[in-house]
Amino acid sequence: MKVGWIGLGQMGLPTAATIAAAGHAVRGFDVNPPQPGAHGAVEVVGSVEQAAQDCDLLCIAVFTDQQVKDVLTGPEGVMGQLKSGAVVAVFTTGAIEFIQALAAGAPAGVTVLDTCFSRKQSEVASGKLTLLIGGDGDGIERARPALETFARTIFHVGGSGAGRAIKLVNNVLFAAHAQVAADAMKLAQGLGLERSSTAAALMECSGASDILNNFVTVEPDVMLDQIHRYMVKDVAAALEAGANAKVVLGPLPAATAAYLK
Repeated sequence: MKVGWIGLGQMGLPTAATIAAAGHAVRGFDVNPPQPGAHGAVEVVGSVEQAAQDCDLLCIAVFTDQQVKDVLTGPEGVMGQLKSGAVVAVFTTGAIEFIQALAAGAPAGVTVLDTCFSRKQSEVASGKLTLLIGGDGDGIERARPALETFARTIFHVGGSGAGRAIKLVNNVLFAAHAQVAADAMKLAQGLGLERSSTAAALMECSGASDILNNFVTVEPDVMLDQIHRYMVKDVAAALEAGANAKVVLGPLPAATAAYLK
């Protein structure tokens, strides 16, 4: 497949490189291009337009919906240049209504999927991710040869927006788990327990959460700092989606409130 990849950051670059290593032709672009030698078989080009030219699959892994809009439908957007049959896979987490409108407004023959990835700590070493996809099933099948190179499991969770919806649910859980687990580890250290061995032991107990694996090697405050930028955005989007759907929540907003201060 001919794959264009926009956004060669922490998740985008290794994922694009994995697709390229599997034999697909991948052209990538980022406003901050990776260092020479760091992008494997990905051909790094100088513009979004070059990356998207004649691609079968255009993958977008930028930070915000505004950046997605700029790439696809802004003044220099490339949506109109995509060929019939092309699939746009948007990995960015954000508003459900945004991706639904984007998919509904796509040119005839172009499919937009919300393809959200996640991974458990145990999957980090293998490089295999979990994909949560909303949108047209035929589009998923067209993109599958590239997606399967880096995805351990691909869940088609529903129509347009469903991939984002379940990712928001996951991320608000992750944010709550992270804060509660960090506080629990601070309690453990305050009681004289050694952090690494305590985290390893708790992973085998009834209070286990995948997030505890991080505390084997990382201090609680460091861990929270590492994920803060992403969780501020995603927790806000999750709670906004719940409010729009008139969902009455119990302790969840309180458990994630630190990210919204």
